[in-house]
Order: sequence, then structure tokens, then C-alpha cells
Amino acid sequence: MAFPPFAAVITAAGKSERFNNNSDQTVKKEYLKIEGHTVLYRSIIPFLNVPNLQAIVVTAPVDLKEECVVALEELGQRCPVPLVITNGGDSRAESVRNALELVKNLNLGIEYVAIHDGARCFLTPDLIISTIATAKVYGASAPAQIITDSIKEVDQKGVMIRSYDRKSIVTVQTPQVFHFPEILYAHQTANESKQYYDDTEIYSNAGLKVGICMGDPKNIKITYLSDIPDAQSQIEEYIKARAEGFKKGKIDKEFRSYLNSFKPPKIALENENN
Repeated sequence: MAFPPFAAVITAAGKSERFNNNSDQTVKKEYLKIEGHTVLYRSIIPFLNVPNLQAIVVTAPVDLKEECVVALEELGQRCPVPLVITNGGDSRAESVRNALELVKNLNLGIEYVAIHDGARCFLTPDLIISTIATAKVYGASAPAQIITDSIKEVDQKGVMIRSYDRKSIVTVQTPQVFHFPEILYAHQTANESKQYYDDTEIYSNAGLKVGICMGDPKNIKITYLSDIPDAQSQIEEYIKARAEGFKKGKIDKEFRSYLNSFKPPKIALENENN
């Protein structure tokens, strides 16, 4: 298969509310580590093993972009394609739209874009390749898993009110791959007041079709504290280091300027003026 030129958008601008259990002292789950590397780093590395990757765009909270740089570890130095951190929005949809606009402005001839949760750190290159191949057939695709449990709808009191035929229902993962012009159009014309659950919903609402390929049961999303074995101790160390103004790979104004002096494929901080 001839691989089309594609970009990867890694979404990591959420608040990690379920992970932090609404604690006042919060840490981005993507910035914690599993077996020596951050969740965010692990979510990006598989894309580097897929042919014709042209760029990587990472969404991050506006006030945590420097911590995002640290979480990327050495990717700022060794990434073979442009790597840009862009501002996240008030919603996932807004964050992705910001990233897609940035991809457009890079002018790299991108044909497809893979949108991936930064908290899915067990992704494999094979799954990316399979999803891209399916997108070339349908225009868009997402990895899906068959449901084996019974599906019930419950009311606000926790009482079952409806059953569903699980044969026609699947769970959907990321990366979700789209033909770039169409997903950009879908986001630009989406209802800004509506809460969307993922990008396939936005794409489908624009009247476009999404195919599915077989997902990977190991491709889980880090969601709860228990998903990272030593999360609590990492959080305590992280918060302490943050409070003291120190952390590994500390970013100060001088280093920020140093980062922005790089030309692609080195890392860049979008809209950083100081």
C-alpha cells in the first residue's frame, strides 16, 4: 500500500478530571510515566514508525505548554518531522479544530490526518497502518471493538429501561483517520454549542461516512488513577517539584527562546511571544 502523506494530531488538552477525582491539586495524566516514559511520549512514538508521517501537532492547556514540552522528553531533539504544541480550547472539538487549522497552515500537502488521544499510550504502528488503509477506502475510519456484554439503558434512578442489540454496537478507539479537507470542513461547520464525543461524530454529522477496522483490546485509554500503578506517588512528587519550581528538564524563558529558535523538525511552541 502506498502511504499517503499524513499528520498526527495528539489531543492532550483535557483536564483529567476523572483521573484526578476533582482534586484541587491536579496533574495531567499524560505527563505521568509508565515504565520510564510519559504517557504522552508513548502515545506519539508509534506514529514515527509509520511511513509518510509529515507532522505532529499536540494540543495542550494554554497554561501547561511548558510542562507539555517536558513530557515530550527527547522528542524535541530527535523527532524527524515538525512537532508543534498548540493551544487547547474549552472543548475537545475546539482543541482539535485549532490543531487542524495549524496543520493546514503548515502547507505540507497533508492528505490524511490521524487524531489520537494522548492518553492512549499502548498504541501500535500496525493499528495506525490498518486505520489509514481503511480510511483510504471510506474517506475516514476508526478502530472498533465488538461488545460482548449485554447493553442496557438506565434512567437517572439507576433502573433499566431499555435493552439494545449488541450485534450492531461497537466501542470506538483512536486513532481516527480522516481525509484532511473533509475533517477540516466538518470541524469548521460543526455546531459550537453541541458537545461531541469524538471526531467521527463531527464527521458523520457533516454527512460523511466513517468505516471501521478491527481495534486492539490493549489500546486502552488511561482514565483512572488505577490505570498507572504508581500514579499517586508520581503525583505527589510532581506537585512537590512544581511547587518548588524545579522539575526534570525545567523550562525557563531562556530555554523557551532556545526551543523556538529551532527550525522544523525541531519542536515549536505555537503563539509563544516571550
